[in-house]
Amino acid sequence: MENLWRLSEGERAENVGRLLACNRPINAAGIEVSGLEALRSSPSLSKKQLRNQSMKGQGKKGGSGFGRHTAGTTGEPTQILLDRNELARMLGVRDYCFRHYGVKLGYREARLWGRAEAGVKSWLRNFVMNRRVFHPVGPKAEDEVEALLKWQPDYLYGYASLLLEAARILATMDIEFHPPKCVVCTAESILPAQKAYISRVFKAPVAEEYGSTEFDVIAFECTEGHRHLVNPWLIVENSEHECLVTDVSRQTQSLIKYQLGDSLSISTSSCQRLGNYQIIDCLEGRSLDRFFYITEHEKVHATIFPPLFEKYFFENNEIFGFTVVQVGLSEVNVLVDDLNQSRRKYLKYFIEKELKNILNVDINVSVILQGGEKIEGKRGYFKQRISVLS
Repeated sequence: MENLWRLSEGERAENVGRLLACNRPINAAGIEVSGLEALRSSPSLSKKQLRNQSMKGQGKKGGSGFGRHTAGTTGEPTQILLDRNELARMLGVRDYCFRHYGVKLGYREARLWGRAEAGVKSWLRNFVMNRRVFHPVGPKAEDEVEALLKWQPDYLYGYASLLLEAARILATMDIEFHPPKCVVCTAESILPAQKAYISRVFKAPVAEEYGSTEFDVIAFECTEGHRHLVNPWLIVENSEHECLVTDVSRQTQSLIKYQLGDSLSISTSSCQRLGNYQIIDCLEGRSLDRFFYITEHEKVHATIFPPLFEKYFFENNEIFGFTVVQVGLSEVNVLVDDLNQSRRKYLKYFIEKELKNILNVDINVSVILQGGEKIEGKRGYFKQRISVLS
């Protein structure tokens, strides 16, 4: 991995061209892609088109030894096929990122994901991977955090919302513990104030990972806070509407300009600590949840909300998980994990006042306490729950 990233831009382009000429993947139009020029002119590939390719046997070269299933936040089930070499490359990228924080694959991992799966197969998989799953939510949340600390993991890995909940619980406990080498947040966005809080409570650096089931790790945060593109076999493009990803090394499936469904922006930095000079400087989440509608024909980008909460956290010295759900035109519910009635009332006033200053319209905000038991899967900052005409 390190040798590949030491190559110049020109040398990497030559390497990509050779891989395409060798693998000759099929694009969404059913045409072989044998070089960079053909790649640039290729149309984007949707999840539905990928499923059709798989059913027709297009893009497959040899049998597949591993499978991954994802429905993602788009609700479209997709089967991802991998052979041994493709899986090895994914694990190589992950190990490369973890070593940046002094951790290697196989080190003791505390995973804060969902509830641990039952059954011998799940137990054996976790045992072989040297990890344990913890769920710090519900009436036994403090016991879960205590068990996590006693296990002395080398690193923590999981949903930002669950890591934040574990940190909130730990902050109330009087317990000595051996700090992990790092905490890795994945699958969900996280604000700087929330990340700093987790780092402070667990006494460890916090890194953001950006990835997907289809490609595993795409970007990873270095110790200087830049989310570098870290997989040298991926070409990540930011189109007008969403992120497109091409895997030039994949043979089992053809993934050419694959529509990942996220909205992000990419810039170039001078940081050389990890992966590419290209970094993700703004990750806005799923493209389906990009807009907050004031009227049927007037909308603003949903990224208007995170800075409001960042300001609230800074001014009030409070940290909590939240989700903004649009339930009507100019109407949102703010779901919070842990806030008493008086603070919820003030948060409502704060958000309505800030939105009034920004948008010059009245927005109806309801702050609702969300039961901790509901934190099971991915959580985002914004969810769209209305149908609009524009």
